[in-house]
Amino acid sequence: MKRIATATALVWALFQIWIWWDRELDLIFVRSAHLGLAMATGAAMLAARSTRRAEQVILLLIGVLSLVPPLYHYLGHDRWLSRISGLDPVYAMDFATAAVLLLTLGALAWRLVGKGMVFVVAAFVMYQLFGGSLPGDFGHRQDSIGLFVDQQFMSMEGIYGIPLGISVSVVFYFILFAAVFELFGGGKMIVDLALAMTGRYRGGPAKAAVVGSALTGLVSGSAVANVMSSGIFSIPLMKRAGYKATFAGAVEAVVSTAGQIMPPVMGAAAFIVADMLRIPYTQIITAAALPALLYFASVFITVDFTARRDRLPLLSLKEMTPAAQVLRTYGHMLLPLGWLAWRIVSGYSVSSACIEGIIATVVIGSLRGTTRQNVKDIVLSLSTGAQRAVSVAIPCALAGVIVGVVAFTGIGTKFTGIIVDLSEGSIALAVLLTIAAAIVLGFGMPTTSAYVMSAILLAPAMISIGFDPLATHLLLLYFAVLAMVTPPIALAAYAAAGIAEAPANKTGWVAFGLSVPVMLIPVMFLYRTELLMVGTVPQIIGATLITIVALVASSAASTGWLFTRLSVPVRALLAVSAVLMVLPRDNFPYWAVGGALLGAVAVVSWLRRPHEPVPDRGIAADATEAASGA
Repeated sequence: MKRIATATALVWALFQIWIWWDRELDLIFVRSAHLGLAMATGAAMLAARSTRRAEQVILLLIGVLSLVPPLYHYLGHDRWLSRISGLDPVYAMDFATAAVLLLTLGALAWRLVGKGMVFVVAAFVMYQLFGGSLPGDFGHRQDSIGLFVDQQFMSMEGIYGIPLGISVSVVFYFILFAAVFELFGGGKMIVDLALAMTGRYRGGPAKAAVVGSALTGLVSGSAVANVMSSGIFSIPLMKRAGYKATFAGAVEAVVSTAGQIMPPVMGAAAFIVADMLRIPYTQIITAAALPALLYFASVFITVDFTARRDRLPLLSLKEMTPAAQVLRTYGHMLLPLGWLAWRIVSGYSVSSACIEGIIATVVIGSLRGTTRQNVKDIVLSLSTGAQRAVSVAIPCALAGVIVGVVAFTGIGTKFTGIIVDLSEGSIALAVLLTIAAAIVLGFGMPTTSAYVMSAILLAPAMISIGFDPLATHLLLLYFAVLAMVTPPIALAAYAAAGIAEAPANKTGWVAFGLSVPVMLIPVMFLYRTELLMVGTVPQIIGATLITIVALVASSAASTGWLFTRLSVPVRALLAVSAVLMVLPRDNFPYWAVGGALLGAVAVVSWLRRPHEPVPDRGIAADATEAASGA
């Protein structure tokens, strides 16, 4: 079964290379084939994991049936070119093929994405099919099953809409590049460099996870993939350094999740932001860069405070590879990474930049024996990349269903009216309602789906109030990203818990606690668009400094440490300080009051700090290292 999964994934990877080469193929066929091959690959992967013969047969049958819709689109090529959606008839074969697609997609999504997402999509489908009978404003006139099939299956507005298009033309190629880059030692280079930079300091392994995931995020926009690639190194190191298993898993989950907002290779949702706002992706990169760095800074500060509060030992020098040695072994692998980043920032086609990056990785990596790989492993890395892409393609298709329903029924504008009415003219209340709704919409949802739902249901209300469209969409993107570490279903935290051998639910809640200070960042750039590189240099620097101070206050409040352990009342004061610095500065300089409050607490805490002996090098160190550390 594993061979079938590998072969199917390889066919998908080769298909993606083919459509990159041949740009004349019909777009609906390309997207249909992309989804069909993703579903076939996912079904084969599930069959390979199963030990029951009957289940394996059923999954393989589902995989075969998932190829029926793309075959139908391919054979009906001439019809799709001339067909007018909404006017031309829908035939019985169209109904049958659409039914096959929806049933197989739902069955695979149930296993691969989660029950929560399937229930949400089913609710939207039911709303379109039966919403015409609802009373009042929530009723609509799009409840014909013929219209549903026409819109969702036979046009580019439903399943084969923007989200799946992003998966086809952008995300798949990034994931493919990341898989090949990792094969040639790129992932290990990043982790080793991060450990060399931070390992000798208090809480070094956790800080290395932060830095390593920041670097990994440069080439990977998948939270779970980041956890699996860097977490296998950082989580065991954190546990050996003294961190609890739940905290080690939570740190890796939170920083790996940030890969979806770390330029230049952000997650699929970032490309949908660009498409929705009709702006270049390079503008998204520019706007997202500073908030992403602040995200990592927030987790870094929290990790440092936790390590100092718990007086964790230093890591053994034996467990760190000097940076010079890492660069001697893997330094040449920075070249394809730099080439990819430069091509993307230059506005070059993402798919072409990634293909060039793959070629550069293979050529440059093969020049030295330390990274050279055989042809078989290179081919298998393409299959590995395709298998990882399944977790993006299927949620994108589900998100497309939601987008189609919202677009054709008009429920999005009705949601806007509800938020505006409930806020009763209060901008702050409107922001809180939007954030609360975004968090709820993100429960159990992949980032892409969570963002799409938030964008079409919540963004219009925020923009109508007067907030900047780009800041609004990036705020919703942030909370969609944080859904990966937000219980009850925190996918990145659960993946990290598996590596840490920790309880999944508890790891999810610890990860959520770590992400609370991060939640200040999107609210800050909503009110201070200078953080999105809008404004003069002094304005950008000023907004950045205020944000850093707010992050210090919130991290101290959440960890209970600032030079010394803090009491609950003092932690509450620091939380107030952080909130004051987030508030808009139009009428009163709340940020100055918040900063002064933090300063007062910091001075008192500094004066009351206990004498701390110089730490040793931990349980892994030998006597010589411990003596030198002392």
